[in-house]
Amino acid sequence: MGRRILDVTLDDVVRIPPDCLQSCYWELAQDVDGPDARFHKEEWFSMTLLEWGRCGKLAVDGDRSEGFAQYAPPSLFPRLGSFPSAVVSPDAVYLSYCYVIAERRREGLGTHLVQAVARDLVDRRYRALEALGDRDWVGGFILPAPFLGANGFGVVRDDPRFPLMRLDLRATLDPRRERAAAAIPLAAPAPAPGLA
Repeated sequence: MGRRILDVTLDDVVRIPPDCLQSCYWELAQDVDGPDARFHKEEWFSMTLLEWGRCGKLAVDGDRSEGFAQYAPPSLFPRLGSFPSAVVSPDAVYLSYCYVIAERRREGLGTHLVQAVARDLVDRRYRALEALGDRDWVGGFILPAPFLGANGFGVVRDDPRFPLMRLDLRATLDPRRERAAAAIPLAAPAPAPGLA
């Protein structure tokens, strides 16, 4: 069947890679662990899918989940309030997770996930995708700033460590070309710079 990128449905939430399934870093203002985190993640997806629509992409190869991206309006991510630079623009959606399992990193899969999110948002008439970047990334759920930069994001609100970065969807995507590219299976992604 090969590699595919799917929209996360309620049935697919259990297929999210465990590191992300057991994290509610962005979905809750406080930390929770283990089964509680998974419960809150499923609850967040249920509410967001019902009220806003598609909010996640899952990269799979056969039955194996290899990557995950999650996005939604910034009001659905209470942890953003902890970061002074995280004032997301009114015309943007926030990219909270873009995760690739360790053995598939540096193969371009993170880039494919960002592109799939961008295509979805262009079709839904959003102007931009924004995310916090971590200039000193050594792990965790704030995306590496070099990865975001390599994928076309530029700084819109600077911070010494956690700048808010923006991908302008109207300037970077031609929706017709991107929809045509989406119809092509992802058999062998091109390597892309970045950490995801």
